[in-house]
Amino acid sequence: MRVLIGSYGDDIAAYTFDTTLKPSDKRVWTPAPSFLAVHPSLPIVYAVSEVDAGAVVAFRLAEDGITSLGGVPSGGQKPCHLVVTADGQYVVAANYDSGSVATFALRTDGSLQWRTDLAQHTGRGPHPVRQTGPHCHHVSADGDVLHVADLGTDHIVHYGLTDDGRLKPLGASAGPAGHGPRHLVGHPSGVAFVADELSSTVSTYDKEFRFLGARPATTVAPRGDNFPSELLLSADGRLLYVANRGNNSITTFAVEPSALRAIDEVPTGGDWPRHMAIAGETLLVANQRSHSVTALRLDARTGLPRGGHVVAEIQAPACILVV
Repeated sequence: MRVLIGSYGDDIAAYTFDTTLKPSDKRVWTPAPSFLAVHPSLPIVYAVSEVDAGAVVAFRLAEDGITSLGGVPSGGQKPCHLVVTADGQYVVAANYDSGSVATFALRTDGSLQWRTDLAQHTGRGPHPVRQTGPHCHHVSADGDVLHVADLGTDHIVHYGLTDDGRLKPLGASAGPAGHGPRHLVGHPSGVAFVADELSSTVSTYDKEFRFLGARPATTVAPRGDNFPSELLLSADGRLLYVANRGNNSITTFAVEPSALRAIDEVPTGGDWPRHMAIAGETLLVANQRSHSVTALRLDARTGLPRGGHVVAEIQAPACILVV
């Protein structure tokens, strides 16, 4: 399988993976591609350009390399996340610094056409530094409904997406004050789990996005600050993996009918795990500050990660995409 790694080193690097990562010379230079997403049916990858004059960029994958298809302004500052709708017609991006959500129409070949809408968030939270205004951090697409985690206002904001790419406000769900929701993953049961960056917790929301409760993101008490980043569900939905920046660990939770139950925490083998992805029976982790990608073996019986050895060195890796 192919693995692409976006980084703050201003490039997207390509690898092949079987039991380990094998680098190729197929890489493309682009400013701060800190998050990547793939088209549902075409060999097209989209990246944010997380800079002040933010952009969304498209690339075509081929056996002989990665070709840029151009980009468009993101409509805000420092976009940090994006998603492609299941029908392959739109890309939706979260502009972190300016606190807005933008939608972009796609041509039939997967290239970007134009921005079809921009929704500006307002508000703030109690944190005196991190929550002085809205900070959209994650977009989740559920059919024609979008859920946006706003770290700056402690809300999950909901939108409908119309046939012409407009964002229709559907309300907002309040989380606990000061938690700073960062990333969201939906479970097949209908509940949603959210990594709370500022409170070092993982929150659970019901099908109507009513807050049900929060659990500490670690089992080992952090010596200093700990900032949860990426969430991943196991293929069968029994386990939730949480990456922790600070503890530099992966915490595994059992997904139970009543609540999450922490069952394991292991080191990643690197510093500041910003993102992770599952490749076969391996958990690949992008450790931003140690400039490394580490591999943890997922136990075939328990699903628990073990190991944590370096398989690639790359400048400030930020996102791992398994194609």
